Amino acid sequence: MQKGMFTRADPLAASTYYKRAADAYQKCNEFRLERMYRISSADCQVSVGAFATAAAEYTRAAELFEFAEDETVEMKREIGRKCLLNAADAWLNMNEPGKAADSKVAAAKALTWGDESNALPKAALVALEEAVEAHVPDPLNPYSRYRQTGVSAFLDPDSEETAENPSPETLAFAEQHVVSRPYAHESVQDVVYLLISFGEYLSALYAQGAVSTLLSRDGVSSLTLSRSFLAETILTLAMGDPIAAEQQFLSRHVQKTSYLSSRECKLGEELFRAVKMRDDEALEEARCTSGTNRAAIANQHESLRDVVSMIRISGVARKNADSSSKKTKKAAAAPAKPKPPPKKEEPASFDDFSDMETGYEKDVAAADAIDASGLQDELEALDFGDDSESDLDDDELDLR
Repeated sequence: MQKGMFTRADPLAASTYYKRAADAYQKCNEFRLERMYRISSADCQVSVGAFATAAAEYTRAAELFEFAEDETVEMKREIGRKCLLNAADAWLNMNEPGKAADSKVAAAKALTWGDESNALPKAALVALEEAVEAHVPDPLNPYSRYRQTGVSAFLDPDSEETAENPSPETLAFAEQHVVSRPYAHESVQDVVYLLISFGEYLSALYAQGAVSTLLSRDGVSSLTLSRSFLAETILTLAMGDPIAAEQQFLSRHVQKTSYLSSRECKLGEELFRAVKMRDDEALEEARCTSGTNRAAIANQHESLRDVVSMIRISGVARKNADSSSKKTKKAAAAPAKPKPPPKKEEPASFDDFSDMETGYEKDVAAADAIDASGLQDELEALDFGDDSESDLDDDELDLR
């Protein structure tokens, strides 16, 4: 790569030597030198137009940075993302938009390397939503309104059109940029699971709408599309919006004949009806893992199964939040709390005793209501017989 008076740089030959050096360092387990020469080889290959090989070298270098132990977390994220974005550009130069979109997804995930927190960084969220639009433009995504960051690259910022009401020209332009590669939905589905793990239900629903769009356009997916429709319903209910879940169910989901006879359709309908009617018992019965919907629940990803268990009849789904029916059962099963000991009362004063009732006030009131003269007349009218024997002297009685 050095220039001389009679020589010039030869990136084609240099890329070969860089690659051979990187392969040799890989066998020696010298990963720091390997990733350095992988990047040098990829740069040379881009300059000579070998974009496919350059993309592979950039991707390998990013993988090495992810598990590097001699770099800080910030450096690993920054350089790894840069390598994957370079790989995406190389794939675009090869006219491979599907592979370029996958590289953008990987570049967005690079911003979460080594992240053990429960919050998704803002930069990572922006990159993930841009990667989703690289697969499905916002004008074709039924949940584009749930995008939290940025604006669509397919909309003119100076015009009044939106992703929900695009112009015919914008819609035609978006149609040309939908990724039509087989299994293109899998990388976007991984983005959905990642967003769910961080509790970003809005962005997860936005990405799930892109998955359904890709599956609807291939013309052969039925079971996978049914599971995607069910995932949309689950995420909408997790956001606490059963009305929107019902509208999408009626306007989009049931328009697919294959979905009407699926187990996912039954589970989705029972879930949003239970939440809409605020019926805790129906909600528990619908998501019971031993009930009639156990197969539909088991076929979902683990992250979506967790979201189903967190759905409530009111509010957004949250971890460690039980429904009211579970609370009622727990309250009924819990033992009765012991009563606290009675408090010691202070002795009352004489005035307090004088003001207290004795309980005989009713008898006094009843006695006052008796007619004394009439009672006396009745006593005088009584005949007790001869009283002569009762007048005997006590001395006449023999007490022996």
